[in-house]
Order: sequence, then C-alpha cells, then structure tokens
Amino acid sequence: MPYNRERLRETIRSSRFVQFFEKYIYLETLLLIGIFLLSGYFLSPDDICLVHESVPYLLILLALITLFHGFESGMFALGIIATVMWFFYDSFPYSPFLINLLMVMIFSEFHYYWTKQIKELKVNNDYRTTKLTELSNAFYSLKISHDQLEKNYVLKPMSIRSAIEEILYDNRHIKKVQDDYYVDFLALLEKSFHMQGGCILYNSEPQEYLREEDIKVCYSSLSEQYDVKEIFEEYLVSKAINYKQAVYISDNDGTPALRKEEEDSKFLAAIPVVYEDTTLALLVIERMPFMSFNKENLISLTILFEYLLITSLKQRLLLDRRELLFIDNTEFRYEYIRTVLLQEKYGMHSTVMVLKIKSELQSLKIFEKAQRMLRSLDLLTQYKHDDTQLLIFLFPMSDKASAVGFLNRLLNSLHDERDKRFEHIIFQVQEEKLIEKYIQDNYHD
Repeated sequence: MPYNRERLRETIRSSRFVQFFEKYIYLETLLLIGIFLLSGYFLSPDDICLVHESVPYLLILLALITLFHGFESGMFALGIIATVMWFFYDSFPYSPFLINLLMVMIFSEFHYYWTKQIKELKVNNDYRTTKLTELSNAFYSLKISHDQLEKNYVLKPMSIRSAIEEILYDNRHIKKVQDDYYVDFLALLEKSFHMQGGCILYNSEPQEYLREEDIKVCYSSLSEQYDVKEIFEEYLVSKAINYKQAVYISDNDGTPALRKEEEDSKFLAAIPVVYEDTTLALLVIERMPFMSFNKENLISLTILFEYLLITSLKQRLLLDRRELLFIDNTEFRYEYIRTVLLQEKYGMHSTVMVLKIKSELQSLKIFEKAQRMLRSLDLLTQYKHDDTQLLIFLFPMSDKASAVGFLNRLLNSLHDERDKRFEHIIFQVQEEKLIEKYIQDNYHD
C-alpha cells in the first residue's frame, strides 16, 4: 500500500506538471525561447539567434513550438526573435527572418489540419462510444432487474430499473434537486444490495475532475458523517478521482475481498461515473456484508449508477434546451440537441432530412421501409401537422451527401412509383429555425 500511494502521488504530480504547461502555452514558449537566446548569447554573442550557423537551430526550435502549439505560439516566438534581432544585430537579417516566417506559416498549416483531423476523429469516436455506453447501461440495467426479479419473485417482486425510473420521473412536475436523486438511489442500494453505509460526492456543475473546494456530499441513512478533507485523503477515493476508474479493496487475484491489512481504510470501494471525459459523481461504499461484496454486485452498482446519472443528465438537457419542443419523441430530441452542441463546440456537421407526405398509408409504408435501412446512429421520427405526415431523419456526424445517398437508396427500394412522390428538404443541423418553419408549414410567414 505505501508503494502504491507513493506511485500515485508521483503520477498525479507529473500529470499536473504537464497540465500546467498545456494551460500556459505562452509561458512555455517564452521559457524555451529564453533558454535558446541565453544559449546563443554564451555561444555566439554577435549572433544571439544563431541565424548564421550552418545548422538551422532557430528553425528547428520554431518547428517544434509551432507543430506542437500552433500558429499563435509560433508567431509569438518569432515576434520575440524579431525583437531581439532588431536590438542586438547591426543590421536586421531580413532573409533569415523571412525564411523562418514562411516556415512557421507552413508548420502552422500542418498543425491546423492535423489537430482538426484528430479532433474530428476523437469527437466521432466519443459520440459512438457514448451511444454504446448508454445502450449497454440500459441493457444491463434491464438484465439486473430481471435477475433481481428471479431472486425475489416469491417474497418481494420488484424491478431495479423501474425503481430507478421512479427516482427520476416520480413527481415529474416538481423540480427535484440532485440530492433528492442521490438520497433515493442510496436508499435503493441499501435495500437491494445490502450496502450498510456510503455516500456520493459531486460538484454542483460537472467538471473534468472532482475538486475538494466545491465538492458536495450526500450520505446514506446508515453512513457515518466525514469531513470532506478526510474523504479526499483516502487512497481509494484519491485514486478513483485521478484515474477516473473504479477502485476497490481486493485480494491478490484482484477479486473484491475484505482483508485484515486493509482495516485502516475507511471505505471499501470508490466508483466514479465519467461521461464525455467529465466526472459526474463518485459513489463511495463504506460498509457492505462479506457475501454481498463481490465483483458481480460492484459491476451492477456501477452500471446502475451510470444509468441514473446519464438519464438525469439527459432529462436536465431536455428541460434546459428549447430545440424542437413540438416533437414528442424525447430520444430524437435529445440526440438532435447533442448534435447541435457538437456543431457549436467542435464544428462537427450533422444533417436533418424532412419528408412531407400527404397520404397516411404512404407515410406508414415509407416509415417502415426507412427504419430497416437506417444505420446504427441514424434516427427517424414521425410528426403530423394538420393533414400532412412528416418523416424527420437525423444523420449524426454526416454531411448532406450522406442524406442524399440515403434518399436515393430509399427511392430505389420503393417499387410503386406513387410512393416516390413526396416533398423533401435536407438541412444542416444548426438550421433549427428553418427546420421548424418547414415542419410546421409556416415558412411563407
């Protein structure tokens, strides 16, 4: 344990050191240029910037800075170099300066396209991973409910998933605060998983890491009360927060176990929920019976905790945002809002396609045909306005060409020529006002 604690502290210190320089990139640039100029002063006082050397030292340094940090840092470094050239050289070396300026601009283009491609791939991957996590959590929460029903069917039939949905949607017209969700969830864990004490740590606003200065704690009815500093000093809690993964007391094989050498620890497990690289909350288990403290129960707790937090986050987002309020399909609205946020934050394009159909039977035929053709991330919903049937498609992380390709495949799959007669328009996801006007047939107003 002492070795692990020391290694964790070293890892945290090194990660904070890297984060500091990532945050203060101009300070890092200034430091590197300062070291370079100081070295140049001692090596060649008449050529501090080493522009007349056979090896292009300055160009190598500018390449490193620009490729790593981008155009702004490269120009900042070159600006410092130009100032030094102006005051410390007899005549300003225009030719080396212009060459370095040109190379900084070329390097910055490489940095821009490279980071843009990485960012797009990362956002795409994160979106797909998030969707997979949400679907997996929903599936496993249903499975856990089924297992619980089998175990308790005779004595006390119940459903874990139903209990969580009751926590989320009970008294839905009354605005519940986070503490209400957490108190009810901890009571559910005490009842269904025999947890004999625990708490949930969370910030009022989700952040990358839980911070001690603005942390809030919600205790279960059987838990002892601890000082926040005392909780954060615990090895399990500290490691779970910094590594963003579940940590629990285990035996040599990695199986959850209560060991005598761990009696000094106040807690048995710490389970964080990380969503889109943001830590939403941390579940800390204080006490649990020996027979209940096993990997299966810990996995179930983790999945249910994630399901609760992600669903509550989804519920809050739907309440806070005003996009497409007239659509009753909450899943479609939620994914539309998420794609709008991705567009605003990262510039990732998504597409909406709207089909207007007069015949209800024709709409039903096309709806069933289109549903079978959708890709894993694509969504479809129906909406009726007066006598017009509308099919609204959402193509996340796809441009208009993808929507056109889907429309062509859909038309080719329709054998009756009459079914191919409908009005359609393809929009960018950020064109919300145009989409609403077109759907509600008031675009002439």
